[in-house]
Amino acid sequence: MRNFIAEKFIKRHYTMGNKKFSEKCKYTPINLGIGDLDINTDEEIIEKAMRDAKLGHTHYTDPHGYLELRQAICKYHKENYKNYNFEAENVMVVSGACHGLYLLFKSILNQGEEVILLAPYFPVYIEQIELSGGKPVIVKTKFENQFQLIREDIEKVITSKTKAIVLNTPSNPTGVCYNLKSLNIIREIAIKYDILVIADDVYDFFSYEKKFIPIVTLPDMKERTVTVCSFSKDFAMTGWRIGYIFAKEEIIDCINYINEAIIYSPVSVSQRCALYALKDFKRLKNSIVPIFKERIEYAYERIKEIKFLECFKPEGGIYLFVNVEKTGMSSSKFVNLLLEKCGILVIDGNCFGANGFIRIACTLEKTILKEAFDRISKLEL
Repeated sequence: MRNFIAEKFIKRHYTMGNKKFSEKCKYTPINLGIGDLDINTDEEIIEKAMRDAKLGHTHYTDPHGYLELRQAICKYHKENYKNYNFEAENVMVVSGACHGLYLLFKSILNQGEEVILLAPYFPVYIEQIELSGGKPVIVKTKFENQFQLIREDIEKVITSKTKAIVLNTPSNPTGVCYNLKSLNIIREIAIKYDILVIADDVYDFFSYEKKFIPIVTLPDMKERTVTVCSFSKDFAMTGWRIGYIFAKEEIIDCINYINEAIIYSPVSVSQRCALYALKDFKRLKNSIVPIFKERIEYAYERIKEIKFLECFKPEGGIYLFVNVEKTGMSSSKFVNLLLEKCGILVIDGNCFGANGFIRIACTLEKTILKEAFDRISKLEL
């Protein structure tokens, strides 16, 4: 019998790796790999969403999402950010940010067109661009420059095929929050070369040092920015699979056209939960964000004590991106060492386009983080 799998998928590279815990390790496994928050969705908004389900919110919705939710999304952004003015027709509710990004790349990319990614980057971008017929073009940011942007590094890769650049801030995996200088570099380049900016704002709540600045709010950026947001991390709603996109109407219309052949409309009960989350965002933000800020600060201080590790202090997000070059090992080898000797799972920096680094997700409580760093600190290299 012939192989029915498409040739392009015969050899598959798993984006975030597929490492497993070693049965030979004496320690209880600690998973600091996946970025799934360990806290549950708030009970109050769950109950309200379930009540709505019982009242009949169990059907297809408008393909763009409930109008009430889209209006609430616009209201939230208008009230919390200067110059963030969109209407409901500029919003598409999607089944998580990854779903939204994939629809967007499919909507904008012709065969062979290029999308600039700033490394370290979220690995899913690569596959989504390639599955959409595009070509990822990597620009490396520098640890010694605190991962901020350098204009010349970006400009030198721009060609006639450059269609877009992806900006993720606060960053997964580095935790960098791009400063106004870096944001303006992107803004000026986008205008000069007529490039679309794709703003991945999934971690917007988790900006610890200063108020988050959406690039779409900068002068002349509303028409050339598509913003992707999510309820997953902000509201501890990863399993509800719900997010949204801001874009001009012609892009929203194209995304909707493609999505009708995929899922038609986002999950109704998840949209209801998202609606109640937005209505109560201040309470929820104040209950979730401090937990991760405390964990990030604790983990950073522990890393500073370990002589063979270096780390940029995250300004946001829920991860630490740790330089392991002092170990004398590749990041892949160090990841394997942590699995085999410490029973700790982390993600290899190669997945993010940065050999010599590992990503640690601070998605477990401090007592477990303490145990993890206690084990690492005992390693003899």
